[in-house]
Amino acid sequence: MTRTLPPTVALLFALASAPAVAGDAGNPYRPVEGGDFRSSVRYEEATRVVRLASFSLMARPVSNRDFAEFLQHQPQWRRDRIPAVFASPGYLGHWAGADAPGDGVDADAPVVHVNWYAADAYCRAQQARLPRFVEWEYAAAADATRRDARGDAAWRMRQVNDGTPRAIDAAPDAPANAYGLHGLHGAHWEWSEDYASLLGDGDRRGQQDGEALRYCGATAMSFNDPGDYGVVKRFVLLSALQPGATLGNIGFRCARSTP
Repeated sequence: MTRTLPPTVALLFALASAPAVAGDAGNPYRPVEGGDFRSSVRYEEATRVVRLASFSLMARPVSNRDFAEFLQHQPQWRRDRIPAVFASPGYLGHWAGADAPGDGVDADAPVVHVNWYAADAYCRAQQARLPRFVEWEYAAAADATRRDARGDAAWRMRQVNDGTPRAIDAAPDAPANAYGLHGLHGAHWEWSEDYASLLGDGDRRGQQDGEALRYCGATAMSFNDPGDYGVVKRFVLLSALQPGATLGNIGFRCARSTP
């Protein structure tokens, strides 16, 4: 039987169907080898250990420069042209113009005030996708030398500053982690592909408009490790957002599945 997509989902696919653009040319993807992972989030299908396939992540969050280049190829995502169904107050509102950040915004800083719809469209245009929350968690468990540094209590305590200028990775020259990734514990949060399913089937999103087709993923019910501050803070923040939300400290990066 052929399923007809809800209008908003069909429009989102249509808006993101243009040919790939080169906005990530200066932001290479770093491979992240998969494996069994002791997640701090308790997922429905596994109480503690999650098995992840290998994937890759952009080395850095998408920058203002990257997103401006994307808008040159897909101007329908400019703030003055975005369809009303995907628009939201504050979308790219800190930019000087509809298609460029202007001199008052650091072109190389992570782009913020971008909603989930636009982040998803950007990654699709790069023949990529937003990472799942557990993929971010897996990659973010690494520090500069260890792929799983969560046993270091001092390192974990510093994550209480995630999402602020005092975060571990907030400085532009902060070292990459063991996977070669920058800014996972930075001054900015990041969208995940499945963020809206984090609170489970009782969550308010996707109930009336059919958008649950896009918000599929593992369902998180509680925490295995509430002391994993970086994970808990992001989980709580993301699960409270609507897809059209924009914040001054939430950006994104893209992921690709390993063939």
